[in-house]
Amino acid sequence: MKYAVPLLGIVGVLLFGVLRLAYVFFYMRMHVTPEEVGYGYSEILSSQLTGTAELALLLTGALVLAAYAARAVRQVVAGRWRAAASMPVRAERARLVQRCGITAVVVVLVCLPMLAWTFGTEAQHGYAVRHIYLPKIRIPVLGVHASPAKVAWIKPPERGAPGLSTRRCLMFLGQAAGLAVFYDVTTGENLRVPTAQILVTIPDDKHVPDDC
Repeated sequence: MKYAVPLLGIVGVLLFGVLRLAYVFFYMRMHVTPEEVGYGYSEILSSQLTGTAELALLLTGALVLAAYAARAVRQVVAGRWRAAASMPVRAERARLVQRCGITAVVVVLVCLPMLAWTFGTEAQHGYAVRHIYLPKIRIPVLGVHASPAKVAWIKPPERGAPGLSTRRCLMFLGQAAGLAVFYDVTTGENLRVPTAQILVTIPDDKHVPDDC
């Protein structure tokens, strides 16, 4: 217990750093940081940790099965039919699972930023990204969000405030500290406006209007 608590804290910080990198790769395409749209330390870990663990476990299982299959093929090629049908000893199984688990975690953590960059490019071009899942399995991969939105002022805006009703190509990215953050696909601008002064409508559209 003396070392477990500090170790867990260090692991949490390292894990947050790697996971935050994926969020950075996504939102940097729209010129914002994860914190500006509401993703801090607790938000990233709570929304991302379960999906990352599930993805790593799934990949570990696939790697273990592949390793068993490769072992069986080697035994058959060598003519050891009975050995091909038998399971490895307990110690060998433990080492195999450990190696596959470490490999799976490394692969997942390396691939997440690349996946985030790809989907961030789609969001930059106006395509809706409402969390990233594995196809068909629906395991959450990244909790990022960018949706086409219609925005209007609740009351007449202050002088110098951005015109919202005339902007038809806005992507809603999130909110933090009382500010809603939008990205204009046409101009490449960021808009940060008080959430209490606007009305946001997020239609179930897959893309901003075609003329954006």
